[in-house]
Amino acid sequence: MISLSRHSRSPRGRLFSVFMAAALLWATNAHGHGGDSDPDSGSVRAVLGPIPPALSALRVQLRTTLAPQLLVANPTGKPLTIEDETGRAFLRIAPEQTEADLGAAAFHRTNTVMAPGAFPQEASGDQRWQVVEATSNWGWFDLRLRADSVDVSHQIVDAGKRATVARWSIPVTLGDTRSAIVGRFEYVPAPRGIAQARVTDTGALQGQALVRAMPGSSNPGLFLSYRGEQSVTVMGFQGEPFLRFSERGVDANRHSPTWARVAPAGAPAFIDNGDEAEAAWAQVSTTRSYGWIEPRLAYADTPGNAEHSQVVKRWQIPVHVDGADSAIGGVTEWQPRQPLAQAGG
Repeated sequence: MISLSRHSRSPRGRLFSVFMAAALLWATNAHGHGGDSDPDSGSVRAVLGPIPPALSALRVQLRTTLAPQLLVANPTGKPLTIEDETGRAFLRIAPEQTEADLGAAAFHRTNTVMAPGAFPQEASGDQRWQVVEATSNWGWFDLRLRADSVDVSHQIVDAGKRATVARWSIPVTLGDTRSAIVGRFEYVPAPRGIAQARVTDTGALQGQALVRAMPGSSNPGLFLSYRGEQSVTVMGFQGEPFLRFSERGVDANRHSPTWARVAPAGAPAFIDNGDEAEAAWAQVSTTRSYGWIEPRLAYADTPGNAEHSQVVKRWQIPVHVDGADSAIGGVTEWQPRQPLAQAGG
């Protein structure tokens, strides 16, 4: 995610600068949302619905950073074709590779967050299918998931409760079977506070690494910059090798279920290897610094006494330092939210 080259400044200053760059980017990612951006009015977000039986063998995720992104892994052996708003196919997630119609405006408009402003919807030309990924996995920023144009009535806002305000659908064909990936737009009232993670113990990494929690209530992250001599492996949700820090930089295990959940767009894709435990390492940073989404730090509820600051979760991230077991420990703290009018005096 974050990979910055070394400069001539002092190591401490360099690490601080790298961490601040990561934190600033993370703050933007974690708090961006569609719809009404007034923090006192709540927000609207896209939510993935139940996967239809015809698509049950697919692995489908909806993740939101700067914009909603669909991630699909297709282990079925049948091609999965994705259609745009006009019914034109623009993606084909096939066995062992993913193809895109480079003549379709939808591919370019969904390939990066900023693309819609550069590619008008009517810019499609002749079909030009080309392999864009050598695996049957792909992620795209589908514009049908954006909540900017979704209206929320005053009655729903005044009720102060979560509510479905619209629905979305993306037509697909798996093999010869037509279906759709579907979901809803959900209004989320303004939170009564925010949960923020904080590192309290770096274990065996003490004196060898800078470890910081990065802001984000629903999508917090960890940043680690390592300067020790032995390799360090961060373990995943299921106890599998997840990230490896060494003198060569940072590698991700493409067989890790944790990597499947948190891999950023453009990173080496997750590869499903069934029950096999062997790791498949791919470099994600040429330096020994990296930041990633870390759901184990998250707290999604509201405490009973939400008007007071409090610790709501204690967490540990297992690590192996030169083969020895250790852990990064910390807490997630609830900070009550003060209305803007009150905060401004």
